[in-house]
Amino acid sequence: MIKRILLLITLFLMISPAFVNAGEVYRSLNDKIRVRNRFMDLKTFAYFAAETQRWSLIISNDASVPQKEAKGETIKEILDNYCNQTEFGWRFVNDCLYIANERELSSFFKQFPVLEMQLPDGIKNATYSGYFKNIELSMLCVLLSSVSNIKISVANSFDTNVMMRVNGMGWKHVLLAIVHLNRYKLNISDFSIVISPETR
Repeated sequence: MIKRILLLITLFLMISPAFVNAGEVYRSLNDKIRVRNRFMDLKTFAYFAAETQRWSLIISNDASVPQKEAKGETIKEILDNYCNQTEFGWRFVNDCLYIANERELSSFFKQFPVLEMQLPDGIKNATYSGYFKNIELSMLCVLLSSVSNIKISVANSFDTNVMMRVNGMGWKHVLLAIVHLNRYKLNISDFSIVISPETR
């Protein structure tokens, strides 16, 4: 019952942003931003910035830069400060902020066209919207399945929570970004996709 309620809420969110944000001009990385609390961790700042700017956000689970002062005036300056001298990096592509290990980020954007072709077609142009500071991966799979018409699930005895904020992104893009940036593994057949734990 709870899953059905969450699904209905999410389906509503998938529709409503198209009306709320119609004609909205997306803001720049060079915008100045005022944070409520100068001391926060990278994930908290990233979600705050994405929410404030109306961006999508996909961030890996291991992007765990500890709490520190959000130094800088612009979003770009603050992100650079967080990621400086760490293994993490960021990209801003098509109004989506990606944060993950620099190696995975580079690999994802180089390989994306090939990775996308490996997935079953499903509903090709289906998009997904959802705003979650914390959602179980298994529940996200249920939601992506509902828009793609492809059975998407997690392997037995595997589940985790993810942080993401996406607004009208293709379901394949959302799935591949979350899987690839977290180093998970995809088991793909013609009509189903199973996500397995990360491989190192």
